[in-house]
Amino acid sequence: MLRSNSVPLFFLLRTSRNWFIVELISVSEVNVLKRLVGFFIAIFAFIYLSHQDMLPSTAQIQSFLDSLKDSGKPAQQEPEQSADHLAADNFSEEAVSPEESTNKYKPVKIQTYTVKVDNGKLVVEGKPTPYGKLHHAEGVVLAIQEGRSNKKSTLEVPFHKGEIYYEFPLSYTIGEVVLNLDEFYPGKKDDPEKVLGYAVYELTDGDPYLTPSYMVQSNDPNIVSLANSITIGKQTDSEKSKAIFYWVAQNVAYDAKLVDSPQPPLYSALQTFQTRLVLCTGYADLSAALHRAAGIQAKVVYGENHAWNEILLNGIWQTQDPTYASGFIDLNTKAFVRSYHPDYFSKSDKHKEGEYPW
Repeated sequence: MLRSNSVPLFFLLRTSRNWFIVELISVSEVNVLKRLVGFFIAIFAFIYLSHQDMLPSTAQIQSFLDSLKDSGKPAQQEPEQSADHLAADNFSEEAVSPEESTNKYKPVKIQTYTVKVDNGKLVVEGKPTPYGKLHHAEGVVLAIQEGRSNKKSTLEVPFHKGEIYYEFPLSYTIGEVVLNLDEFYPGKKDDPEKVLGYAVYELTDGDPYLTPSYMVQSNDPNIVSLANSITIGKQTDSEKSKAIFYWVAQNVAYDAKLVDSPQPPLYSALQTFQTRLVLCTGYADLSAALHRAAGIQAKVVYGENHAWNEILLNGIWQTQDPTYASGFIDLNTKAFVRSYHPDYFSKSDKHKEGEYPW
């Protein structure tokens, strides 16, 4: 017998000759089944979200409930505040967010991992992805490229108690830094072409025309010592720059046998200091390094298969070409002839096309 508050559901059953009406279930029983299905869906969702670390925190739930309570209250007019009070309120809001005030580089989320730059270090933290948990990942592979130092580092960092926190000291605090991240597994070789994700940062904590690089090693002790000896007794940046320009033009020779090379080599400042026989990049890189070591901003620029410098003097970027100032190549002997030309302290015969990133 059906309960008085339920409505029966029926279906028709047909035999070869007759139709029969058969009662299936009542509407009230259907409602019970719906609730059971909803309950199991909720349990499944809870388990899935907990594995994905997507469940809201207690504080978030409380905040949501408070907002529901507040929405039912009549609006109240806020008392007027003085400018001093407003400034104090703004200051206190900023004070509770130290990451925003001290770190200008936005953290990058790579699935269950977070990458950030903090105090000259690349920081990676997190825990295994669901796939990593299922297949027993042992840790992460970090492939890091530093543009200014021209370094590529690949390292495996194992998990510790199911998590990772690793700090990688950066060579410089300016220039591009790229990180590729992947998980590694027991007995499986890492494939550098497949990664979980990547992070790219353009660091700007410093002056690129005063700091060293892998081609302009202005912090090398030999170059620092040479810069000090060249500029001793010089009072202004112009006097120091002229002394550096003269020294480079007079002490570095052009490697004439490579003048028509289809792929001429690039020479760093330190290579030039050591060999004293280079092409135009060597002149420009050494000059830039000596200027930076002396505290003068210097660029290395290029154009028309040639390299030279731009030096900041009296607030103006001044063109300097120590290669052309040092001499010329004899057309008959094809040999380099040293002949100092001071005019190139403020000019070049080539047109600028760009700047080297170092």
